[in-house]
Amino acid sequence: MFSVSLDLPEFEVVKQVFLEDCILLHVEKNSMEERCPFCGFSSSNVHDWRTRKVRDLSVLGKPLFLFVRVNRYRCHNCNEVFSQTFESISPKKHQTNRYREFLYHMCNGSTIQEVSRKEKVPYTTVERIFYSIAKEKEMELLEHLENVMETNELVLSLDEVAVRKGHRYETVLIDAQSGSVLAMEHQRSYDSTQILLTKKILANKCVHTVVMDMWDPFHKAVKSIFPEACIVIDKYHVVQKVTQALDQVRKKIPGLKKGRFKLLKGSEKLTINEKQQLDEMLEEHLELSYAYFLKELFREVYQAPNLDTADSLLEEWIQLAWSSPFPSFHQVAKTLTKWKAQVLQYFLTPFTNGRIEGTNHKIKNIKRRAYGFRNLERFRLRVFLECTGKYYKNQAA
Repeated sequence: MFSVSLDLPEFEVVKQVFLEDCILLHVEKNSMEERCPFCGFSSSNVHDWRTRKVRDLSVLGKPLFLFVRVNRYRCHNCNEVFSQTFESISPKKHQTNRYREFLYHMCNGSTIQEVSRKEKVPYTTVERIFYSIAKEKEMELLEHLENVMETNELVLSLDEVAVRKGHRYETVLIDAQSGSVLAMEHQRSYDSTQILLTKKILANKCVHTVVMDMWDPFHKAVKSIFPEACIVIDKYHVVQKVTQALDQVRKKIPGLKKGRFKLLKGSEKLTINEKQQLDEMLEEHLELSYAYFLKELFREVYQAPNLDTADSLLEEWIQLAWSSPFPSFHQVAKTLTKWKAQVLQYFLTPFTNGRIEGTNHKIKNIKRRAYGFRNLERFRLRVFLECTGKYYKNQAA
C-alpha cells in the first residue's frame, strides 16, 4: 500500500486517507509529556483533547491536510490547563510553518491572486500569511544590513520612480555598489528626501559618495544630512541634456522625424548605410550639422583620461555652446556652469546611476505585476524584499 512520508519527526501518522482531490493524514505528537507554561513543571495528565485541521505541503500534486490531535493537560503543580505545543505548527495557525514559508516564497515574483488560484487557498489567507512573514523578514534583513554596513564606506544612489499618473513619485535610495534598495519615501521633495536620508539604517554611517541627477531638492537634502559626502551628478543625465538639446534643433527642421535615431546614436556605432544617410542629412542642413558637432564633441569630455583634461574640455564646450545660435544649447551651457563641480566629480569617484535605473525597472515590474498598489507601505515592503533580500542573503552565506 502507498504510504506518505511526512518528514515531521515530532509526529506519528496513525491513519491515512487518500481521496480523489486531496490526502488526509491523522497524526499525533510522539511525546505524551508537556511542560506547563505557567509554572514550568512537566505534566502527562491529559485533561481532554481536540482535533485541529492543518494544511501542509502538497504531495503528488494533491493538497495534504493533517488532522492533528491536540491534547490539553492539567498541571499537577498549579492545577492550570494548557494545550500541547508543536515545533512545526505555530499556535492558532491552520498551516504548518513550512507551508506558510512555501506560500511566502511563491508570492515573491508572482501575485497573491495567482498563488491563491494555484494552491486553492483563499486570497485573504494568502495575503495575511505573506505580509506577516514579510514583516518578519524585513526586520531580520534590516538588522543584518546595519551589521554589514557598519564597517563599509557607503556609496548611495538617489533617484525617483513614478508609481501613479499625475506626477506621483517614490524616491528610491540604493547602495550603488550592490544595486540593493535601502529605503523608499513618498514624493521627491526636500522634506521627503530628508526623511529618507535619516532612516535608521543610515544613522551614524560613513556616507562617502552620493550619486544623483540635477534635481535641486535632492542636492539640498544631501548637503544638509551628509555635508562631507562627495556629490556626483549622474553621467547619463548630463549626456541626456545634450542629446535633448540636439533633438530640439532637429524638431525645428521639417521632414527629419526619421533621422532622430541616427542623430542621437554614437558615431562609432553607425552602420555604413546609416553613416551615409547621416552625412547627406547634415550636408543638406548646416545648422543641424553644427548641433550634431556639439553633441559629438561633448562625448569627448567623458572620454578624458583625467580631471584636468575633462575640466578644460568641458569649459571649451560650454564656450562653444554659448556661441552657437541654439537656445537649447544655451540652456545646457547654463546648467553645466551651475553644476560643473559635481559633474567633474565623476572623474574622482566614477560612480553612475546605472544600477538604480535597472532597479527602477524592477520596481516598475513589481507595480505592473500587481496592477498597481493602493497601500504604498506594502509596495515598499515588496520592493525592499525582492530587490535587496537576495543580495544580502547571498553575502551572508
